[in-house]
This record gives sequence, structure tokens and C-alpha cells, in this order.
Amino acid sequence: MPGAEVSQAKQQLKTIIDAYLPESDIDRVLAACDYADLAHDGVTRKSGEPYILHPIAVSCILAHMRLDAETLMAALLHDVIEDTDFSKEDITEKFGRTVAELVDGVTKLSHSSDKEYNKAASFRKILQATLQDPRVIIIKLSDRYHNMTTLEALRPDKRARIAQETFDIFVPMARIVGMNEMADNLELLCYQNLDLDMFNDVQDALLKTKPKRCEYQAIWEQKLTTLLEKQEIPGRIKKKNNNIELIRHFVKNHIDLQELTHSHAFEIILQSIADCDKLAEILRENFQVLRFDDHIRRPLPGGNQSLLMRLKGEKTTLSLTIQTELMRKAARFGVVLGENAPQTCRSAIQASMQNLTTLIDSSCAKTTFNDLLDYLHQEKIWVYTPHGHLHELPQGATAVDFAYSASLFLGNHAIGSKINGEIKPLSTPLISGQVVEIITDVLATPNPDWLSFINTQKARRALQNILRDQDQEEQRLIGQQALSRALKLFNLSVNDIKENEWNDLLQWRHVNSKDELFEQIAVGDLLPQLVANHLFSQDEATSESAHRLIQGTEGVDVKYAHCCNPVLGDPIQGHLSRRGLIVHRHHCHNLLHEQNLHPENIMPLLWTAEPVNDVQFNAYLCIDLALDDEQISQVIYQCRKAKTGVEAVYQDGPKTYINIVVNSRQQIAEIIRELRMSLGFPRISRLAQPINTTETSKVS
Repeated sequence: MPGAEVSQAKQQLKTIIDAYLPESDIDRVLAACDYADLAHDGVTRKSGEPYILHPIAVSCILAHMRLDAETLMAALLHDVIEDTDFSKEDITEKFGRTVAELVDGVTKLSHSSDKEYNKAASFRKILQATLQDPRVIIIKLSDRYHNMTTLEALRPDKRARIAQETFDIFVPMARIVGMNEMADNLELLCYQNLDLDMFNDVQDALLKTKPKRCEYQAIWEQKLTTLLEKQEIPGRIKKKNNNIELIRHFVKNHIDLQELTHSHAFEIILQSIADCDKLAEILRENFQVLRFDDHIRRPLPGGNQSLLMRLKGEKTTLSLTIQTELMRKAARFGVVLGENAPQTCRSAIQASMQNLTTLIDSSCAKTTFNDLLDYLHQEKIWVYTPHGHLHELPQGATAVDFAYSASLFLGNHAIGSKINGEIKPLSTPLISGQVVEIITDVLATPNPDWLSFINTQKARRALQNILRDQDQEEQRLIGQQALSRALKLFNLSVNDIKENEWNDLLQWRHVNSKDELFEQIAVGDLLPQLVANHLFSQDEATSESAHRLIQGTEGVDVKYAHCCNPVLGDPIQGHLSRRGLIVHRHHCHNLLHEQNLHPENIMPLLWTAEPVNDVQFNAYLCIDLALDDEQISQVIYQCRKAKTGVEAVYQDGPKTYINIVVNSRQQIAEIIRELRMSLGFPRISRLAQPINTTETSKVS
């Protein structure tokens, strides 16, 4: 009975909004519901149910979060412009401009036959609308959440595609705006639809061990309650459903199946930050602390604040989230709270929104979409001005990046920085929680050398714009000086370059004169380190694939670092040395050491965006399991089945090591997933280098 289903859904919505909306707003919401019902009349979903049930369900999700009437109305009407004959003007006339703008903000674009372009343009449009009114992203996330709960009616391939898109975009987007409860629910549904076998295995393990887990939880809860009472700290302890965290750790291979079932979680909600700090100190004195993260002073995305602790018991481990009631509410709902959210939460969300503004400045929708993906999956830090203003930056950002994030004036006239009160070079990488002050001189101008260590597009674009505005003679002088500084590594200067070497450089860069080369350096189109590398690298044997794989390295001697063994798809940076340009993984300890000593020799690098399959890289895996001969044969079979080369398999005590040959980072992830499935889900980690062993390698 479709009519009965719709009536029941409408009544459910009315029951929810009766609890908090005034009568006039209730009437407006129900009028929008009737209008949407009329617009979608006769239309069904893939499941066969009336289409109107979907927008009503989205509105109910928002009503449970106590959103205002306009947001609920827009949710009810969110597919009207896209899927029916009614227009934005019709909605404006009937329900007002604000509701119509919200509906238009979440409406997808379909002006082109290029599906990828339409998707990119639609996300760009959502970003723009969200910057005008954050309720747009709240509606979009609720819409996606309900869609994710009803995927069973779709083909498996379409389910997987929607789940992957949700995981890549909507989950991190929800975290950025502080809607972590929504993000957790979406992430759980993603795992369920992307790898049902793995998801069911984890759920079965949790179910089988539930009685024992409940027993240990009760012991932990009693210990914590006694501790609070003894120390006279007012608060409450809440068992936390940490299934999503356990599955996340399991998928990312930070925990094995056995360890997963011995992990428990509680939230401790206290009255003040002082009480949170006091309890943390007491826990340190009474338990073995495996991990402690202060996210009150160093908030997570969306301004999520808490103290996170991991404690070790006799047979189990305990994860604790310690926070105030307001922090807990803000961590769950974020932007939904609006002005009622803590200042730190609002500042963090605002900082993220400012970065999104930079993203959509691009005129190309596909560029915006790719930049958005990069931004959403970057590890981020939060640093502060001396006045307490928060700035969000990508991990690895330097004081120059901060300067341009704070203001164009600070960036263009920076001469140094103070980090936590200490004078530091502008190339200094920043860490979350630091207070950064930029030292300026109104006569100072940007240095093109900064291009070798800045990490944000905003800083790079601002710097290049300034450099391009300089007159031609000044550009040539600046370019020449920058090249001389790069040549210092080789104990040479511009004057030491011979005529035949100049000719080689000009031919390499397709320019007619030295001045043109200097101009390219001065405006940031060419890094001086690459010129120095091209000229004076001592080893002429260049990796043939590197030029194809790494952007901007044509004519440069490129090698992959043996200390970290980067693979296509890894985040990378370059280190200029006398042996050439060495490619490192972004967090390689050798690279970080060099960056602190000689930041001028570090440069950003990007892999090519073109698909590449005919390349090979070595990768090294460690399995936390001593495999027998049969299991080793199974490992080799699984690797070869996945088109992964196997160079060696050997054991060292309770661990087994595999040296494999792959074509990308993605292939490493795939083979790890396959091996975990076939071996009973042990922990498998990727190593930076092969382990030295005297054991005999086995390959069969």
C-alpha cells in the first residue's frame, strides 16, 4: 500500500518536528512535503517504493538534529529541480528565496554529455553554495546518508562506485564540518558495501566475543568509576560503540583480528578542561599509557576537541575520549550547532571553509574536483597567530605557507618567523598547536627560492603572481641570483657555466637566451635546483621511467631513494644532491633531516596524472605471523594471481617478510588486502627497506 507508506512517513516527520518547531513552521514544512509529493507523483525508486519516501527520510534525519524549518523544507524539495518539471522560480514563489537557494545548492549539474565533467562541476557548485550557506552541505550529507542505507536495490558495481565516492569525498567532508557522528555512520556503510566479506568477518568476531567483551568492559567501567569518585571529579562515564573505530583500524592494518576483539572504548564527560587535564594526569599515574593525544589544544578536523588516551590492562586495552559536554556535542554535530558551537570548533570549520574558497577559485571544474580530493585526504595541522586566530594548513607546511595563509601582506614582506617565541627560518616545517608570528619588513620582497619549500597552492599562486609583476630586468637579476644559490651545492656559480653548457640548457628549456631562462626561474616556472641538477649531476644513468612518471623532470637525473623506496602513488618530495635529484616518500626520516639542515635543497614533486602500467617498483612487506611451507606457497600464489612479482619470502622468528615487485601504491594495498583475507587477517605492514636476514629466501 504505497499511499499508507507515504502517510506513515509524513506522520513520522510531523511527530519529530512537533517536539521543537513552532506551529507556523510545522505548517510550512508539511506544505513543502505535500508539494514534493505532488512533484514526484508516480515516480518510484529502484526498490519500487514511492520516491517521496526518500526526501521525507532525509528531512527526518535533519529533524532529529533539530534543524530549522527552511533546512527541512529544502531537504523535502532537494530533488524537485533536478528530477521534475518544477523550477527554482516555482520554489521561490511558493516557499521563498532562501529555500530555493538551498535546493539549488544541492542540485546536480547535467549540462554536458561528459559524466566526469558533470560530477566535477556539481561538486564545485556544492562547495560554492556551502560557502554561502553551510546548510547546503548538511542537507547533502543527510541525502547521501539515506542513499547509502538503501543501496541494496542497486547492482553490486554501482553500489561499490557510490560507496567509494562516499568514502573519498563525503566522509572527509563531514569531518571537516565537524559532523563526526554522520561521518562515522557513512564510513561504516562504505566498508559494508566495499568489502562485505571483510565487514562480516569483523562483525562475526565481535559477536562471538561479545560476552567476554562485556565482562571486561564492566571491569574497566568499575575501575574508572571508582577513580572518579575517589578523586572527587564530577562527571559521567559512557560506554562507546567503537565498532567503526575498530573496523577502521583493522582496514588500515593498525590492528589484527585478535587484538581487535580485546579493545574497548569509553567516553568520560567532565565539567571543565581543568578536570580533563586532572583526570589525564591521574590515569598516567595509575595505568600504563600506550598513547596520549591532546586534541583540546590541537583540535582534529572540524574543531573536534578531546583528550585521547589508550591504556593497557592485563588482557585488554582501553581507548578513552575525555571531554566536556559541549565538546562532545560539538564533536558529534559540528556545523549543525552554528553559533552554539565552541569557538575552537567554529574557528576550525571557518579555516577549512577559507581553504575551500581557494579551491573553487580555479576556473576548471575538473581541476577543482582533483584539488578537492587532494585537500580532503591531506593530513592537516592547526597553528595559531599570537592573537589566537586558528589557521589550517597541510602537514609539512612551513612558516611561509602560514604567512600567506594569514595575509598577502605578511607573505610578501616576510623576512623571518617566531615559532613559540623562538626565531626560526621561514622554511621551518610547522607542527600542530604552535603559535607562529611572522617578522616583516615593508621593503622586503618575496624570494623565488621559497618555491622550493612552500606546500600550499595559496602561497604558491600568490608568490608567482608577485614575481610575475616585477619588471623584466629585476626578474632576470632575481633568476640569476637564485640559480647561483642552487649551484652552491656544487661549489659553483653562474659564472662557472661554460658556453657549451649554456647551449645545452637553452636547448633543454626551449628558450633562446640566458635572460629567458632567468625569467622562467624568477616567476617560478622553473626551479633553479632542477637547472643545477641538469648541469652538474655526476651520474648520467637516469631512470628511464622517472621522466614519464614525475612531472617537470625532463632532462634531469632522477633516482629513487633506497632509504624509503617510493612507489608510484606515494606522496613524494625531491632532494637535490650531488648524485642528482633523489625522490623520497614524503615522511622519510632522511628527507625530514635534510629539510631541517638545507631546506633550499628540497622541492615538491608530483607523479604524472596519466595512467601508467609498464613500470616496476620494489616493495617490502612484513606479516606478523610465522608461515609454514603451505602458507608460503599460498602467499606466492596470491601475489602472482594479483600480477605482483615475488622476489623473496623468508622468516625471522614470529614474522614473515616478502619482497615484491609492483607497479603502484594501489597494487600494494590490493595485495595486502588479499593476503590478509587468505591468512586469517594478521597485521601486514609495508616496510621502507628490506630486512637484513641470513635466512634462506624461498620462492616456489
